[in-house]
Amino acid sequence: MADIKWLPDGQKTFDKVMQAVPEAMRDAIKPKLLEMLAGKAAGQPVDAELVKTWVKEDLPEPQRSALMAALGMKAEGGDKQAAAPAPAPAAAGWEGNSETMFERMLQEVPEMMREVFRGKLMTIANEKAQGGPIKEEHITAIVKEIVPDPFKTNILKAFATMGGVDLTKVEEILANTPGGQETVIGILHAVQEEFGYVPREALVLISQQKNIFQSTLYRLITSYAAFRLEKPNKHIVTVCTSTGAHARGGGALLEQIKTKIAETGADITLETARDLGCPNMDPAIMIDGEIYSGVQAQAKLEAIFNE
Repeated sequence: MADIKWLPDGQKTFDKVMQAVPEAMRDAIKPKLLEMLAGKAAGQPVDAELVKTWVKEDLPEPQRSALMAALGMKAEGGDKQAAAPAPAPAAAGWEGNSETMFERMLQEVPEMMREVFRGKLMTIANEKAQGGPIKEEHITAIVKEIVPDPFKTNILKAFATMGGVDLTKVEEILANTPGGQETVIGILHAVQEEFGYVPREALVLISQQKNIFQSTLYRLITSYAAFRLEKPNKHIVTVCTSTGAHARGGGALLEQIKTKIAETGADITLETARDLGCPNMDPAIMIDGEIYSGVQAQAKLEAIFNE
């Protein structure tokens, strides 16, 4: 630890600085701050004025403004105490969960410093949005680029759990799938098998742990008909659309099911597949993971329509 000769008011002022640092970061950041302050003191006893001068001259923004406000320091070039921060610039709009994510990000900042950070972070978010609505990806980028650990890890994990998805299941899948980006397809299949679809929250976690852009994951998922991004309805019905199935009435069956769903409002997600792997059962359909055809298929569908 840095060798500092403290005067009573200097120790007290430095303690105020540490109180303004989020509790989760204090142990990690304190040695670095003491080292910086010792360099500033250059062997001289540290009093309150030296601590304030160090904060004002040596710390970067936005921490400088926030800590000056926390210490009640005078504004640059003025006789009054640091003025209250200007209102944060308004967003042109918010998309998805971006506003909730922005507020969650600010929760990691001590309350006395929050409004200072709000304005600065909103300015950065607006710059990333380039005049359009602030998107979830903009907030995630800010956290990854600007926020230090352990805040970064805490915030990103909070982002991933916003939709109420039990991410412990995704974490188990990731833990059981060592390797890099080459494992992503298998992970996505496992996630869909677990949830019935690939939740956005799972994509955030996969992106973080496998070091792959979310945009890349979205392109991957939308390129494969096997994956779905929306939570399916109670029942999933998949109709085979192979040439053989179509010739044996698969097309007519598909239209029949569409009509019955419209008439009854049945809680069904209707999908098609080029091949269900059952050439001897054409036209085959899959209902909630089980293959049916003929009379059995009709009976199963009628039971669902009559629920």
